[in-house]
Amino acid sequence: MSVRNLPPLVGALVFVVAAAQAEPVTYAGKIGSADIVVEFTSGPSASDGPLAGRYFYRSQGVDIPLQARPRKGRRFELAEEEVCGAEQCGNGQAAPVAAIWRLASADKGKTLEGTWNGKKTRPVKLTRISAREQTQTPASRPFDLHDFTETKFFGDDAPITMEASPYDYLRLDFAPKVGNKAGWPDASYSYVVDPRTKFAMPRIVELSGETSAEAANALLQNRHWHASLDALNCAALRYAGFYEGSPVATTDDGTLGGYEDSTSEVTSLTPQLMSWRESGSLFCGGAYPNNFSAAYTMDIRRGALLGLQDMFTDTVNGKPGPSLIAFVDERRKKRTEPTDAGFEAECGTDELIGEYLAASVKRDGDTQRLVFGLQSLPHAIQVCGGDFLELPAADASALLKPEFARLLGQL
Repeated sequence: MSVRNLPPLVGALVFVVAAAQAEPVTYAGKIGSADIVVEFTSGPSASDGPLAGRYFYRSQGVDIPLQARPRKGRRFELAEEEVCGAEQCGNGQAAPVAAIWRLASADKGKTLEGTWNGKKTRPVKLTRISAREQTQTPASRPFDLHDFTETKFFGDDAPITMEASPYDYLRLDFAPKVGNKAGWPDASYSYVVDPRTKFAMPRIVELSGETSAEAANALLQNRHWHASLDALNCAALRYAGFYEGSPVATTDDGTLGGYEDSTSEVTSLTPQLMSWRESGSLFCGGAYPNNFSAAYTMDIRRGALLGLQDMFTDTVNGKPGPSLIAFVDERRKKRTEPTDAGFEAECGTDELIGEYLAASVKRDGDTQRLVFGLQSLPHAIQVCGGDFLELPAADASALLKPEFARLLGQL
């Protein structure tokens, strides 16, 4: 009897089981003595259909494509790609094979064992970790798995969890190097570095009083993990299997895309509020680099970023209102040097303030200072960005929202 002729409930159960079996599945284990994590396009014991995947060495974190090969029952093979960029594979050539994986599933797919057959032969032992939700178009190639990560976690907000993607969570759950403690008597932080991606981002170490840093550190970690994921995804583009078409010469060099040289600087930390600046120049394909320098301010108790609308009473759709613009203009022009006036006139700073004004906080001893500037400018006028006004928070007290004033210690 075909599935279409089964009773409705039985047919539905068949489809549910089939869908569950087709979900991408993550395994962890070893090649020889090296720790690895592997994601397959479906469960290895699900069917006799083609099975592809990707994997990374825990010590490196960079995806490596595993192309499908014919399979029979619980035994199957995959072809691990060799690095192949635009010069060798730019015209649709198949990437050379670096190794053949020969695996067999046991215990209903809970374990896989076999060999990695490259320049040497090494044993492979893997244990099933978890499946994730299938994408709308079921994954069938290494490209589909890699593209899932780039699409799912595009931007800085989506939490990277075991439920969302066990493969990516395990990739980023890596012991960082922790730097020296710095800060102020009532609030301290340190910079941490994932040694694989090399750039530092802050974590709160200690706060006086009863405020917990848990929510704030969760946000800081999520931002760090997203940036690390972007860097590792960029490095993986040295493999032809992670392109929809052929490799592109500007993205196939296997670098971290400039993330390794990006910086973070904490400018203020109290038990209530944190400000920091992230800067760098990133390039992983496209028309031009992403040159950026952006300040962020966070309510520590809630672990929430604050925008202009959370700080000041006079804003419209997140943009500065008339009184805030007038306040900034008046004080900025009083402090503008003659040599800067021509540059600001050429940039049209007066007009840009209405669209791109940003504010952050700088701590000077026990005094909180507000810093105003332009950020998130289009590429063509990025040179016009940067800070242009710094003043004690008390000077702007009439414009502050009550909750932000409280966080600043102005109430």
